[in-house]
Amino acid sequence: MDILVADDDRTGRFLLKSVLTELGYHVTEAENGREAWEAWQGEHHQLVISDWMMPGIDGLELCRRIRAEEASGFAYIVLITARTGKANYLDAMNSGVDDFITKPFEKDQLIARVRVATRILGLHESLRLANTDLERRVHERTAELQKALRAKSEFLSRASHELRTPMNHILGFAQLLQMKGLTAKQERSVQQILTSGRHLLTLIDRILGVSQSEGADLHFLEASTTFMDAPDPAQANPNKIVVH
Repeated sequence: MDILVADDDRTGRFLLKSVLTELGYHVTEAENGREAWEAWQGEHHQLVISDWMMPGIDGLELCRRIRAEEASGFAYIVLITARTGKANYLDAMNSGVDDFITKPFEKDQLIARVRVATRILGLHESLRLANTDLERRVHERTAELQKALRAKSEFLSRASHELRTPMNHILGFAQLLQMKGLTAKQERSVQQILTSGRHLLTLIDRILGVSQSEGADLHFLEASTTFMDAPDPAQANPNKIVVH
């Protein structure tokens, strides 16, 4: 991990770099706040250790600028300061500082702070990876669901046509037969065809309607077969109209 160290005091930077290098970290040095800001914009260092009091851009301003670019990548910021008092700490934390190192710092204190920062950064990265994986799986499941809904829509559209159209034709033929001179028995048979056909058509409508409401936003056009849509069986072959 590359750690950005910002301190206008050359001796302070040297001491920080010596300890961090000993721990195995690569260190990018900045002599002031502006140089640190430019360095962070180029590399987006995950860990920033900055002195509070620096000319131009001080440690708090540097922290505020980094936090304003949080979308570019999370940074853990440790502020080095000789200041004490509740007001100073609150001011720093409200600016986005994560931790403090008191001047003059001790080696063990710096090591402890860096280890805490490393653990938190590791947890943050684990969370980021978990979120990325979750988003990927949600995207995959959404794509699968959309595919299933499209298949369902196509099936219901075909079912609507394949079931309604023949039934409408049957009802149409039965109504045509009612126009003929039928015996009482034949009239009862035709009426039974109409009653049963309408019942089946209602069931078809209900089944397709339930399927439609359970999933996609589907819309089926009602079949509107009229007597003119189907050939008149009497005209086609009047001698073969037989109703039992």
